[in-house]
Amino acid sequence: MPETTTHPPSVVTLPCVEGLAEVTDERLLELERQATAARRQVDAATLAITSEIVRRSDRSLGHAGLSSRLGAASPEKAIQALAGVTFAEAKALATVATAVGDDAPWLAPVQSAVTGGGLSVASAAAIATGLGTPDADVAADDLLDAAGHLVDLAATATPESVGKSARILREQLAVANIGDLEAHRRSRRSLTWHQQPDGMTRLAGLLDPESAAVITSAIDTVLSPRRGGPRFVDPEEQARADELMADTRTNSQLAVDTLVEIVDLAVRASGTEVDPGSLFGSRSPAVRVHVALESLETGEGSSYFEGQPALVSAATASRHVCVSGIIPILFDKATPIDVGNTRRLHSTRQRIALAAHWNGCAMPDCDRPPSMTEIHHTEAWNGRNTTLKKGIPLCRFHHVEIHTNHWRIELRGTEYWLVPPPDHPGDTTPRQLIPKRLI
Repeated sequence: MPETTTHPPSVVTLPCVEGLAEVTDERLLELERQATAARRQVDAATLAITSEIVRRSDRSLGHAGLSSRLGAASPEKAIQALAGVTFAEAKALATVATAVGDDAPWLAPVQSAVTGGGLSVASAAAIATGLGTPDADVAADDLLDAAGHLVDLAATATPESVGKSARILREQLAVANIGDLEAHRRSRRSLTWHQQPDGMTRLAGLLDPESAAVITSAIDTVLSPRRGGPRFVDPEEQARADELMADTRTNSQLAVDTLVEIVDLAVRASGTEVDPGSLFGSRSPAVRVHVALESLETGEGSSYFEGQPALVSAATASRHVCVSGIIPILFDKATPIDVGNTRRLHSTRQRIALAAHWNGCAMPDCDRPPSMTEIHHTEAWNGRNTTLKKGIPLCRFHHVEIHTNHWRIELRGTEYWLVPPPDHPGDTTPRQLIPKRLI
């Protein structure tokens, strides 16, 4: 009988958490990394067990299935009861267990990363759900490449951000169907209202990306000072921002009042010219659509409305540019035109170009849209470097963080790298800043 070799099971080592109040920042972060590594090992083991539970609970087994024998209506319900987790967590486990098996070779990088403890179950579920399965328009090999890219992204991104990127990648791979997807989303738009017994009226709406771009850009402009938007240099704008900050209304109440005033202005403005300054100050809302020049000329390909996390067709971009006065941001090989000059502050045209290039705050995992950013000089201003190359958009929080804690953003060739300060308590490895644009 041949001799067999047995391997001892992996041992999960949990860090000692006694006396945390006395440890240094560096030691505290190291303990967090150790705990995360241990949790990933547990996740990998849990996923293997969950996969077997799902297999033994297959619908074809009927009441003989494991989940049914446990008195659970589904494998997810069984996992929830066994593990004492939320249904959402149980569903994520079941989703990954089902999606990353041998029947889904395009998710091999995800399976390998989870098994090796390098990817959380939440991020794995986000990738699997966002990418979907191969079909006539998207090949398995393309999904395999996308899965590998997303696994790398997940090392420094949240599961929510990874899921958004996965969905966008899927849409980009199926670019030929963007028009159909856009039409489907638009068909789902709705606005309903009903009067309640207490005299209030409840609104319920669902907006497609095109409609959302118009409405949210207006509300964002009004609420910008309240929501971490850019600091104002102009005294009148600063005074307006101070007045808004002192306003006793909540953001939700201000949003309602903004919509009411916009509608009221539109009703009263029939056949007249209305100055929107009283409502928006000098920063009138501008809906911008980002599109490659070639796509705008041919009507083929994709585009997107600034601040909206979904692609639309180039035909939609062309229509808006033609009839709506929406500002087109044109790309030539994904690069906006440099309009640098010697001004201390970046010009409106430069801000538009930078917003088009970065699509929000440049810091990883920050979801602040372009309207909430300020332009940071990557080098101290010398009278000649207020250019696109030497400017990068950051939200107010991260802009202050860069200056206060002495981070640096270095331009290396055509790449931007975030360099932590020497006394940073965490990882001091520079990280490349990747633009968040969708095309």
